[in-house]
Amino acid sequence: MSLTSELRLQATAALQSLAGANPLEGIEQARQLVEQLRDSRQYDLMSSVAEAVSRIDPRDARNRKLYGQALIECGKATAAIDVLEALSARLAPDDPEFGEASGLLGRAYKQIFFDAGDRTTVGARDAFAQAINAYRRPFEANPAANTWHGVNLLALVANGRRFGVVPPTDLDAKQIARTVVAGLEAIEPRQRTSWYLPTLAEAQLGLGDWDAVESTLRQYVAQAEPKAFPLASMLRQFTQIWDVERTPRGAGLVSLLNAALMKLPGGVCEIQISDLQRAQDVQPTPGQLEAVLGQHGAQTYQWWKTGLTRAMSVASIRQRLGSRIGTGFLVRAGDLGLAPADQLVVLTNHHVVNDKGESPGLSPDQVEVVFEAADPGTSYAVEKILWCSEPDVCDACVLRLATTVRDIAPLPIARRLPALGEGAQVYVVGYPGGRDLAFSFQDNELLDHEGPPGGHPQIPGVCRVHYHAPTEGGSSGSPVFNSTLWEVIALHHKGGKTGMPRLNGGTGTYAANEGIWLQSIAEYRKT
Repeated sequence: MSLTSELRLQATAALQSLAGANPLEGIEQARQLVEQLRDSRQYDLMSSVAEAVSRIDPRDARNRKLYGQALIECGKATAAIDVLEALSARLAPDDPEFGEASGLLGRAYKQIFFDAGDRTTVGARDAFAQAINAYRRPFEANPAANTWHGVNLLALVANGRRFGVVPPTDLDAKQIARTVVAGLEAIEPRQRTSWYLPTLAEAQLGLGDWDAVESTLRQYVAQAEPKAFPLASMLRQFTQIWDVERTPRGAGLVSLLNAALMKLPGGVCEIQISDLQRAQDVQPTPGQLEAVLGQHGAQTYQWWKTGLTRAMSVASIRQRLGSRIGTGFLVRAGDLGLAPADQLVVLTNHHVVNDKGESPGLSPDQVEVVFEAADPGTSYAVEKILWCSEPDVCDACVLRLATTVRDIAPLPIARRLPALGEGAQVYVVGYPGGRDLAFSFQDNELLDHEGPPGGHPQIPGVCRVHYHAPTEGGSSGSPVFNSTLWEVIALHHKGGKTGMPRLNGGTGTYAANEGIWLQSIAEYRKT
């Protein structure tokens, strides 16, 4: 069982304990669990456990701070501000949690600014000013202790004018960067946390020292257990605020760090189509590959680029002249046992497209297929359904398009399922919630499957696969890839946070997503 799965089980147990007759018995473990869930980017569970702890001990300042942080990460910045402002109001200025709460207020206001559709509004500009003030107070009060406040202040001061905001004239970005670096380097090695190197790298970026940035990040990636949360936070700063991708060296660095992040437990990535297309043209230099990712940098980066290339063959299934309703992907007809073998077809779910248009799906004349990553301007009508299987069997639908697809490669199909065991992972690429194309790299553990050699299919001839992945409605019909070669192993068709019956005779239910093994779809179609 992966660390993330173990944490999820612990969180479920903690919530049950805290809601029981003797909640104080489990509260200390629950307090520790909140931070562990944060480091694994399990923000929904983090907020639930923090809420439960707060109901028993509302005076726990550290837990309230972490609760505010969870709300920010769940996209509830204004709710976080209410929690954090109330916390700050009752803490003494010399309380360690006062500075932490103030910094998180800066984070919440900063997010409000960057989420604003129009950053010239009074509300957006006020949020920017509030963020600067929230970071500035604790940093100036104790620069050596509050380096993370300083590096966030640095980012806003150094880049404010680029966003049309004039930072306070008495703040100098270079001086802030030098102060942060000095404060960090003064920390004893044994006292340095997982935030030390990402914070140092951003301060070095503020000084314009790219060689130092790459050297520092290599140290972080090479650590025995680098954490995804600090690296993801730094990447957000690099792209959202510093816009390092505007230079070839910066674009290369971001691609390398995305590759590194996706290899870490808890790594997650949602890529907009424009970013995906731009990433295809990015090529870090050999020197940069080794400088950031070490001697195996080229291999790690090639794995990441292969995933980006595979995404070009994933399509959105849309209601004609309407919104996305699901996902599909391009395959060779022969890989599904259809002829002519080299014809390219699209595979999706029956509950997305079917002959009768049975809800929630649509009939083929009502939909269009768009390969948004490869050719967003072209939509394909469906000529006919070549084969369909009901939702309680394969939940599959094979579409022949009215126009031949050119210059988009079919996805390779894995001939066997991955071996079950510690660390086995899968990746899902689709359009969750009808939003932009997303790679689900968060908590992607392969849980179980009914394939050989030890599987026992419950539906005759159909092998199901269970896995963790942050899928939503709209992910239906997504390809499920193995983690080594980016080959498709399954067609994703449903999932849930609770209530999925276990496979292979296992008792009870659990949180899981379910896909159908593609080889079993091909074999079942022949019956």
